[in-house]
Amino acid sequence: MSRKLLDKNFCAIPWTGFYLEPNGDIKNCVISKDVIGNIKKDSIQQIIKDNPTRKQMLEGKYPSSCAGCYLQEKNRGTNFDSVSSRLYYTKALANKLPPDLFDSEHNFSLKHVDVRWSNSCNQACVYCAPTWSSKWATELGKKIDKPKDDIKKLKEYIYTNIGSLENVYLAGGEPLLMKENKEFLDLLYEANPNCTIRVNTNLSKTQTGVMDSICKFKNVHWTVSMEAIESEYEYIRHHGNWKDFLVNLKQISRLNHKISFNMLYFILNYHSIFKTVEFLQNLGYHNNSFVIGPLFNPFALSVLNLPKHKLEKCKLQLQSQIDGKPGFLLQNSYENIQQYLTETEFHANIQKTKDTLKNMDLRRNVDSKEVFPKLYEEVLN
Repeated sequence: MSRKLLDKNFCAIPWTGFYLEPNGDIKNCVISKDVIGNIKKDSIQQIIKDNPTRKQMLEGKYPSSCAGCYLQEKNRGTNFDSVSSRLYYTKALANKLPPDLFDSEHNFSLKHVDVRWSNSCNQACVYCAPTWSSKWATELGKKIDKPKDDIKKLKEYIYTNIGSLENVYLAGGEPLLMKENKEFLDLLYEANPNCTIRVNTNLSKTQTGVMDSICKFKNVHWTVSMEAIESEYEYIRHHGNWKDFLVNLKQISRLNHKISFNMLYFILNYHSIFKTVEFLQNLGYHNNSFVIGPLFNPFALSVLNLPKHKLEKCKLQLQSQIDGKPGFLLQNSYENIQQYLTETEFHANIQKTKDTLKNMDLRRNVDSKEVFPKLYEEVLN
């Protein structure tokens, strides 16, 4: 392993991969703030060549685009159990890379891709947006410009180097519904059946060709997105069906794959998220199966819109969970949320929350008051 990877400012990602958004934007990774190019304007080869992050890291700088990982590690330490993309990819790729790869800003060897080919999705989660969900785009009558011709060129580049890939992350939209993923995975399996496949899914439909292709691989990690159970689940994940979700969860649980749950903590589930975690624990999922983080956008649904006395109660509930020593990932999640509630400057606007839910209810012919009676009784009346 290159000694440079031990430096706290250093990351393998700018030398080994990239992240594609549905609109064609390219970033170093999903955590990165800065767009380094767009495939509608430049080739992926040119974007990789011009990426300034490698030079900044070699100069000992901490690139501002990587602030998300640096902040996580500052708060939680830089051991390899910390939850940051920088440390994850360092651990996953370190022993598969030539040490001299990091000697020059001009070096690059494709080892991982995080691709969101489109916004194609069959759900319209309350906190999502047209960029990431075709259901949201349809609901709001918005057309998302998809870089079809440029995607073909990007595919050509990836497919040319497909045998070198060690780690692939598929998200969306909903990756199990994207035909591009089947083509990609079938070619990848022929080239490297030992590649690690990570799938961020709503798990709404598993009878798909993409699912069949994923199941050929041995090294698969499912990251299942959900924030609540039963009627709350169906409200938050509009067009989702709770019973179907449970059937599909049971299906992937039979596979010899890793499964974890990615959850957001916000105004619609702050009172019930511990119950959701307990429900999944009772199904047999261990404490380190959960990563929970605060919702930042849209601001109208942030838990920070709660009255101060409610926020104080939230902190106490989180502390109670922490005191119970729930395991590293859950404790890390609860501490991160607690820090967010304590340190974030935010101008609460509960009227905006009310208006957002009212408008959503009207568009979707649903009733948030019926689904979240306690929230309305204590906060939104």
